[in-house]
Amino acid sequence: MSSREVVFVEGVRTAFGRMGGSLKDLYASRIAGIAVDGLLDKTKILEKGHVDSVFLGSATGCSVAINPARHAVLSTRLPYTTSASYVEMQCGSAIDSINHAAWKILAGQADVVIAGGMESYSQMTFKFSSSTQPYKLIPPMPILQKLSPIEEECIGMGLTAENLQEMYNISREESDEFAFNSQMRAQDAIKAGYFKDEIVPVTIPATRKTPEQIFDADEHPRPQSTLEGMAKLPPVFKKNGTVTAGNSSGQNDGAAFVLMMTRQKAEELGYFPMAKWLAGADYGCDPKIMGIGPAYAMVQAVGRAGLQLSEIDVMECNEAFAVQNLAVIKEIENQTGETVDMKKWNPYGGAIAFGHPNGASGARICMFAMRHMIRNNGRYGVFGSCCGGGLGVATVIENLQN
Repeated sequence: MSSREVVFVEGVRTAFGRMGGSLKDLYASRIAGIAVDGLLDKTKILEKGHVDSVFLGSATGCSVAINPARHAVLSTRLPYTTSASYVEMQCGSAIDSINHAAWKILAGQADVVIAGGMESYSQMTFKFSSSTQPYKLIPPMPILQKLSPIEEECIGMGLTAENLQEMYNISREESDEFAFNSQMRAQDAIKAGYFKDEIVPVTIPATRKTPEQIFDADEHPRPQSTLEGMAKLPPVFKKNGTVTAGNSSGQNDGAAFVLMMTRQKAEELGYFPMAKWLAGADYGCDPKIMGIGPAYAMVQAVGRAGLQLSEIDVMECNEAFAVQNLAVIKEIENQTGETVDMKKWNPYGGAIAFGHPNGASGARICMFAMRHMIRNNGRYGVFGSCCGGGLGVATVIENLQN
């Protein structure tokens, strides 16, 4: 067992834009570079020391980059000597990046690492094969990308959520109420100014038709949401289903990163760390019910940290769909025999409100968990996500500022 301890010094993100919104003209690696530079500015790490490496996650890659992680790093003030590793674990990419960063530090292979992720749905690209024989009069067609080689497992994410609805007998009303609470909690947190300190402003250059703009506020939340309005929305993925546009996450643009290092290095450089990394876990499940993955990963990570569910003060789970989170809660209760305190679950709202730039969401919920513990004198937190293809990933952290 390593004697080294891994701590989180700081975390920042861009505001999350809607698909086709304020960040639409920036490719994913550029958004990531802006966020990383913002983290460098805030922490002054290059003035105090150095960064050994970067772990950067994304679900869909970058429209212009061959190695999205290295491409992003080369757009920042980090020196050429800073290595970069690309992590793809769909919606859990940033959490997996954070866990990889922790493992690298614990193994003594790095002292200071930046971890997180990015996404741009606005600039998402599609692949075309170069193997079609010429002169066959076959027009180029995009390659159909799949999350599994088994045909019956290749279903849309919305249908995986509907499968969970049937398995765990979750009503449409429960999902709508969960989604409404996500919007209201997000609005309360925004009004309280909780995110001003973590958002890196993005300058949108002027055009012939528009002036220069500063993008620094999440544009996906819908504070005008009502339960009555949500109830009127039609199901999207299945006739007589329960998953609607109102109780699902968005497809968004944004980036988020955290600065991690050994506790000894943090003390040496004069930092007062926010939290300590305690444990990580990842778990595979049937791709047709991929959303249940974090129920197993979160419980496993909590156990690896030597804790019980009742000792956890905040639980952040990425809100792919309301019904998916509700199924995860039920399964966690099934496994542990304990009841999940809903006041601890996504207390600032989640991806239903803030949107879901897949590769960035894990670092966002990491920041939400850390800052919630610090504001409320909590001690332990867990954050997790489901991942397309049937995976769950999670991390347990301890507040160091209580």
